[in-house]
Amino acid sequence: MTSLTFTFGNPRLREKMGVFALYFFLLCGGLWHLLGWFQPLMRWSAGPLMIALGSLIAWQSWQKSERKNSFLLWAGLSAITGFAAEGFGVATGLLFGDYQYGPVLQPQFLEVPLAIGFAWLLMLLSAAALLQHYLPAFAELPPLYQALPIALMMVLFDVVMEPAAILLDYWHWQGGIVPLQNYLAWFAIGFLLAWAGARAGLFRQKLPQLARHAFIAQILYFLMVIAK
Repeated sequence: MTSLTFTFGNPRLREKMGVFALYFFLLCGGLWHLLGWFQPLMRWSAGPLMIALGSLIAWQSWQKSERKNSFLLWAGLSAITGFAAEGFGVATGLLFGDYQYGPVLQPQFLEVPLAIGFAWLLMLLSAAALLQHYLPAFAELPPLYQALPIALMMVLFDVVMEPAAILLDYWHWQGGIVPLQNYLAWFAIGFLLAWAGARAGLFRQKLPQLARHAFIAQILYFLMVIAK
């Protein structure tokens, strides 16, 4: 009992266990995809897991933040804006290009998975956390110079994600080609949301390490999917 109390009462150890679990499940998921194992389970769990991971990292970030009200407002704005942008994009084809979501990411509302709003928030926090870790001066940069690299990191993530998402039946592009406007829209929306967070001072305080590892672990998962 004493050992269990020490383990779960130690914040740093809990954080490390969370990082281990993240890599374990995502790398196992990549391996299962390569081997063709548990495919119905993976399709069923994709949306809920995306929501759970985004919620967990947002909660951990809120706990660490000294500007909790500002963080809640920005997080809600980011998730809703990401979802609304995708809804507008699916309905009109004017924002990202002509694409439609597949049946894998559930539940959906107006033909857009609810997980997508959480995914936008997750990517913003993950990109910011990665930059904080590898660029020590990042936290002290002016908002413009925080927002620019966050937006670029999100585009880089999307470049890797797109072919994997198509293979996973998350979404499909008309003609099977990802248009340049998709990446331009990702950059523009990512920049505006990142700038709003930077203006509120949300990236000056260290984000949880699980956030930066979420960026890396997802990239590894998508690369494994593409490698099949």
